[in-house]
Amino acid sequence: MDTRTRLKLCLALAFGLMFCASSALMYRSLMADARSEVRRESLLRMETALAVRAYTIEEVRPLLQQHGELYREPAVPAHAAIRVMELLEHDHPSYRYQEVALEPTNPSHRAQGWQLGAISRFRDDPSLRELTVMTDAATGPVMNVLRPVRPTSDCMACHGALDHAPAELLQRYGRNGFGWKVGDTVGAQIVSVPTAHAYAQAREAWGWHVAAMLAVFGVLFLVLDRMLGRGVIGPIESRSRAWRTQARTDALTGALNRRSFGEQAAGMVARAHAEGLTLALVAVDVDHFKRVNDTHGHAAGDAVLQELVRRLRAGAGDTASVYRLGGEEFALMLPGADESRALALATTLRASLAAHPFQDVGALTASFGVALLAPGDTAQTLMQRADRALYLAKDRGRDRVEMATRA
Repeated sequence: MDTRTRLKLCLALAFGLMFCASSALMYRSLMADARSEVRRESLLRMETALAVRAYTIEEVRPLLQQHGELYREPAVPAHAAIRVMELLEHDHPSYRYQEVALEPTNPSHRAQGWQLGAISRFRDDPSLRELTVMTDAATGPVMNVLRPVRPTSDCMACHGALDHAPAELLQRYGRNGFGWKVGDTVGAQIVSVPTAHAYAQAREAWGWHVAAMLAVFGVLFLVLDRMLGRGVIGPIESRSRAWRTQARTDALTGALNRRSFGEQAAGMVARAHAEGLTLALVAVDVDHFKRVNDTHGHAAGDAVLQELVRRLRAGAGDTASVYRLGGEEFALMLPGADESRALALATTLRASLAAHPFQDVGALTASFGVALLAPGDTAQTLMQRADRALYLAKDRGRDRVEMATRA
């Protein structure tokens, strides 16, 4: 995997993690805001009911008492609050206000189910002023905000002793809802607000948020990828290619170096053995090269080596690889070449070098040793046999080609 691909994967992973984290946080935040909004609506309705109760006690009940009446249902604070909230519920049918009690005057207001547990908690903890209970309904989850009903002395006229109860109250509801005590928890006010609409709005907002983030993150990813590709990865890859090339090639001649020979020759030998292919190695050494440096200088010697590599490449063809093993020593790897082809190529190269003088230096010759891959050969043994053939060529007068023996 190249550097650019790794960078893209890292960027994609980073953006993916940021996207998931921000989406999760935004979802939690929006849902929390939705719950807060539902709670604000619940409290507003609770305060509305309490305001109706207070208005009834302060404004309506005194007018009733002025006419000598002790009981009239519209002047009962609980009845007034429930009735006003019922009227409000005509426009908001999913919202509900209730006042329930353990022993209510109106039997239809008796606490049931989870309401009993909430009232019990109020009774167990007199300091508790409010509870929030989530319940399920056909339309979805419902938030119920409860506050305790704790009678004051004003309540005792109707809910104290049965003997002092207004006749109209007894006639309407019978012998229910008496014996309350001041400060005792007898019931609860309940405002119920559905959460489905608020949660749906929160999820819709979250969906738009996710879509916007995807667009923003996508643009940022493309911009960063382009910027990093041009400003960072491009130069790094360019330098990396240059470094790899420098590590594999000879700086003077451009031929592959000894390190490349060690790596590639082993692979070529292994492949040739595995696939039953032929492979030849030609060792080349410039004859009396030291005289060139001593007579014409090292600059001229360097020019000779550069020209030699150009001629070897041109003569060997595209299938051959040219290596500089050190000094004036070179090697050619010839995949697919048999003995006759390898000898013919080496002979042609030798004759061409001798026939065409080098600029500023004149005629030069080279000795060649040819080895053909044998069963059991490694890159090292193949090179050793080519070297022995090369040394034989030098021993026999130079400017010649010798073939290595099989063993």
